[in-house]
Amino acid sequence: MSIVSLLALLILALAYDDLQLAFANQQTTMAENQINNHDNLSNDNNTSSSVPKVVFLNFYDDEKDQYTNAKPILDKYGFKGTFFIVCSWTSSNNTDRMTWHDISQLYREGHDIESHSMTHKRLNKLSEDALDYEVGQSKQCIYNHIGAMPTVFSPPHNLGWNNATVINTIAKYYDLSIGGFVTGPMFLRCDGWKQSSTQTDCRTYSDNGTLNHVNRYDIKERTHNALDTRYSHNDTQIFDKFVQLVDSQTNYNKNGIIDAVPIIGYHDIDNNKTITSTDVNLFDAEMKYLHDNGFKVLTMSDLGYDEKAIIST
Repeated sequence: MSIVSLLALLILALAYDDLQLAFANQQTTMAENQINNHDNLSNDNNTSSSVPKVVFLNFYDDEKDQYTNAKPILDKYGFKGTFFIVCSWTSSNNTDRMTWHDISQLYREGHDIESHSMTHKRLNKLSEDALDYEVGQSKQCIYNHIGAMPTVFSPPHNLGWNNATVINTIAKYYDLSIGGFVTGPMFLRCDGWKQSSTQTDCRTYSDNGTLNHVNRYDIKERTHNALDTRYSHNDTQIFDKFVQLVDSQTNYNKNGIIDAVPIIGYHDIDNNKTITSTDVNLFDAEMKYLHDNGFKVLTMSDLGYDEKAIIST
């Protein structure tokens, strides 16, 4: 039996016995630490030989409505999200942005607080010193305000994920990073994009020294705003696409092996119908679907990376 198969089988044991999941092949493991005792990991769509359906919910840019609109909905369904923070915006006294008090409250209540840079600049356009400031100082900034060190980064504007200089700078400070956009789930072995890459694992660089298409510093997500704009805020159509996305993991996750999970990124949760808006009632309906259908919502801090190839005996 291959190392990949061994680790994939370990996913099921970790999910049920140690409250953990696995992320990727011999390089990567994902830990789940927030399964509540009352959670039932089986439902009509999950047999005893299957794995729990999971989803990651990411929020960007310190939007105030994430606190006033999204948080109460997350609270209602018992979910925690990952909030990627732009430090200077939170410190700007802009009433459209969350305050450090808001973010500290999110952290105290168990939400995941991660870094989205200092000032939201395009990282691939910066000098070496400016790049280091945007990436490294944002980690220290968050620690200074909430007392916790972020371990995950997300480059602003979805730029820099394919730039070795940017990736190397992120790697100095963080364990993982969200990178480019996809239309489907994130493949946990980083091997699901055959049209773009022949890689079979989640190493940052290939054997010939080139940056891999997908890696620990380029975790792919589906931005919800692509659906909001494509379907002109038609909530019925968007909801159907959301359901298709989160349920698509069942096409890959079989026989106790997790191969793919949806990671979904949000910005504004409001009814303004802008290019960054997701309607409030739609967001509620999506969270209700996840809750009613037995999904486990994880945060980016539930992911980890193991450099060693582990063989079970």
